[in-house]
Amino acid sequence: MSSPLPATAPVDMVVPQAAQLWMNILNWGLVAVVLVVALNHWRKRGSAIGIWLVLGGALTTLNEPIVDVLGKCWFPAIGSDVLLKAWGVSVPTYMVPVYTWYVGGQAFLAYRLYEKGLSRRGLFGLYAAFAVVNMFLEVPGLNLPGPLYSYYGNQPLLLFRFPLWWIFCNALMPMMIAAVAIVVGPVLQGARRALLVPLAWMTAGATNALVSAPVWLTLNLEGSNLALTHLGAAAAFGMGLMVCYGLGLAVANDAAPAANRRRAALAL
Repeated sequence: MSSPLPATAPVDMVVPQAAQLWMNILNWGLVAVVLVVALNHWRKRGSAIGIWLVLGGALTTLNEPIVDVLGKCWFPAIGSDVLLKAWGVSVPTYMVPVYTWYVGGQAFLAYRLYEKGLSRRGLFGLYAAFAVVNMFLEVPGLNLPGPLYSYYGNQPLLLFRFPLWWIFCNALMPMMIAAVAIVVGPVLQGARRALLVPLAWMTAGATNALVSAPVWLTLNLEGSNLALTHLGAAAAFGMGLMVCYGLGLAVANDAAPAANRRRAALAL
């Protein structure tokens, strides 16, 4: 289940064109579903929160080249429909719909669950569910005869060529964005709700730094090895649990009274 990864970026990789096309079709289809749900919520509740969170999710695509350099992920440039290139990383266009539904759409789902009332135990369950979604999103593209992209270096916790440490952060991004929307909701009313879009980008970047830093460091240390990166992954897992616990204190319905008062104010 875990096969060796290249030690350095596989710069000679070529994008499989059929797979690239299907990534665009399937992920834009998921975006369409999310938008229908968000628009229906707007029509019924008079709140465009779902639209702002979806747009915020799309903007977080700009974090991709940063985390790719630090976390050693490579998207081939040859044959790619490139959206942007930074630090030598070519980010394909299909990453826009991926971030839109995975980060923005799931942030909207988390927001609705927080509104309705989610226990701290339920919050950890949501963390696990978003992690599983992340796995199903990544594993197929990594295991095609000609993969869509690749990880490289001494990646820890490999399963079907996917380094599982990424889910510790990726699953938290939509949850953190939703928590920010809940906390600042009473302040950002009317046109100020649009500020949720840059806030989503900022929150996603901060979540990456909060959780992934130990793996980034151990992956890029001179003399890095699998023992070091597995220690980094263990630290990242613990830090992810700490962040999730902190979220519970802020938004769970069995958390501190202050959090419950914020949720009640949002419902008004």
